[in-house]
Amino acid sequence: MKLYFAYGSNMWIEQMKARCPEHRKIGTALLSGYRWMITTRGYASVVEAKEDEVEGVLFELSESDERSMDNYEGVADGFYHKFELPVLCNGKSQLALVYIDPITEEGPPKEEYIGRINAGLADACLSNEYVLRQVRKFIPARVQEAVLK
Repeated sequence: MKLYFAYGSNMWIEQMKARCPEHRKIGTALLSGYRWMITTRGYASVVEAKEDEVEGVLFELSESDERSMDNYEGVADGFYHKFELPVLCNGKSQLALVYIDPITEEGPPKEEYIGRINAGLADACLSNEYVLRQVRKFIPARVQEAVLK
C-alpha cells in the first residue's frame, strides 16, 4: 500500500471509487513548498513555491489502484510525473505519491473539469481561506440556478 496526495478532482470520492476501488481515505493533508494551479492543459497541478502550501486529501492505494491512477494521470505519456513528497497529515509527516504536470504555465480549466473540482472540494472540506486564495482564481464556484416557472 502507498499513500497518495490528491489535490484536484481526485478529492471527489465518487471519482476515486471508480478509479481506485480499493482506496482508503486517511484525511486532509498539507503539501508545503508548493502552490495550486491549472496548467495550459486545463487540469490541476502544483508548482514549487517556497512560502506556499497546498491542501488536499491523503489516500491509501493498493498496487492495482496505483497502476490505475498512473493510467488516469497519463504517466506513461508524460502528462503527469509521479513524485514521493512529504505531506503533513494528523500532525505526522509522511511520504506520499504526488502527480505533477511538467507544464508550469497557467491556463483556463477545461469546462468539464470545473464540476469535478467543485465536487472534490465539497467532499474534501478544505479551509475556505485556502480555496479562496488558491483555487477560486482558476475554478469558479457553481451555484445551482433555480428554474422559474
